[in-house]
Amino acid sequence: MKLIFSSLQWALFILMSSVVIPVAIASDYGLHSFDTIEFVQRSLFVLGLAGLLQTFLGHHLPIQEGPAGLWWGVFSLYAGLGAILFGSHIETLRVLQYAFLLSGVIFILLSVFGLVEKIAKLFTPAVTGIYLILMVIQLSGSFVQGMFGLEGPDDMIHTNVLLLSFIIIITSYGFRKIPKIGHYTVLFSISFGWVLFYIFGLSQQVTKVDTFINLPKIFAFGLPRLEPSIIIMVIFITLLLLANMLATVRVVQQVLKRHEVACETNRWKQTGIVSGVNQLLAGFFSAIGAVPVSGSAGFIATTKITSKLPFIIGSFIIIFISLFPPFTAFVAAIPKAVGYAAIFPIFASIIGLALQEFEAAENKRILFHVAGISLFAGIGTMFIPSDAFSDMPPTLASILSNGLVFGAIVAVVTETILMKRGKEFKEKNTSSL
Repeated sequence: MKLIFSSLQWALFILMSSVVIPVAIASDYGLHSFDTIEFVQRSLFVLGLAGLLQTFLGHHLPIQEGPAGLWWGVFSLYAGLGAILFGSHIETLRVLQYAFLLSGVIFILLSVFGLVEKIAKLFTPAVTGIYLILMVIQLSGSFVQGMFGLEGPDDMIHTNVLLLSFIIIITSYGFRKIPKIGHYTVLFSISFGWVLFYIFGLSQQVTKVDTFINLPKIFAFGLPRLEPSIIIMVIFITLLLLANMLATVRVVQQVLKRHEVACETNRWKQTGIVSGVNQLLAGFFSAIGAVPVSGSAGFIATTKITSKLPFIIGSFIIIFISLFPPFTAFVAAIPKAVGYAAIFPIFASIIGLALQEFEAAENKRILFHVAGISLFAGIGTMFIPSDAFSDMPPTLASILSNGLVFGAIVAVVTETILMKRGKEFKEKNTSSL
């Protein structure tokens, strides 16, 4: 029973942090209801398979593979520009299939030639902690808007949704203190929240589908369309995805070590190669590219589920759900506010993980400088309207429009410069003596 509950909890956590993005992308590209369900199906299939591949062949850790926020940004960017550049939304989606395939090849090449290990050295405790803080701040907007019942930028706050979301959060923290069910907080919170929303008439209707089973299609939007103009952008996106992968794997390793769970720390090459394969899968199945989700660290720390088996079974459940449209439509009907409120404590706990990373930093003076500069720059960038980047080259826009990415880059560069100067200063004083 413990294994079943743990596996279901992993499956629900993966669903809650994976369904929203494919639905939003389908809406941006004007896909019809059944096409949207198919896109969600293919995305879930790729995400479930990606998690299994990493667990068995990559980093060997229980880390969820979720829709990459960077790729979501690219989808959103080209939802407006694509029709002008490529002729239509479908043509744009064909180009993005090519982008995933190209990113997969680049990932694999970087891994084979040993560049992943070199880049991994840049992710010190200071950089990892800053990355986690920026990630939580960036996600907090979506969480709060969802729990306030905001479906659009001009929508009004729904007081009833806000009140019920608050009740779910309080209940979720209450579940954690109950000895025997505390480890299944997500499972009970989502179940309780969904029933609560149904009682108050706030649950969504399940989309009716006529097909019982539907295998994922290859190149559902047509054959990939090669566009040399996006190569530079894809290279930068791949490097940023690589940075996200490294930060996530590192923080999950730290969480497992605190729970006295042994884990391998020298599998960067294998992890990079599998990440490349996962991007290739997204291109083949016309889905969205997967990336290790840092929220997995918060999930493990909150639920104390450190074993890989529940995650493996949970990933198989996701794949199973993806093959049956009625199941996909059913889970896609879970109210967004319920999902956000149920996993709110998990992502809130990531701030604590970031502070623990800061404690491991050797030079606190440099840490304070790096954190101040990068957090100031990254958070400030988050307040710039996305429309302000419309006239910039796509590659530059994808970096500057993402506060998480921009802040992480600033952190790496700033720490490298300060560490180098500190080393030179120390050597100079030593030689003068």
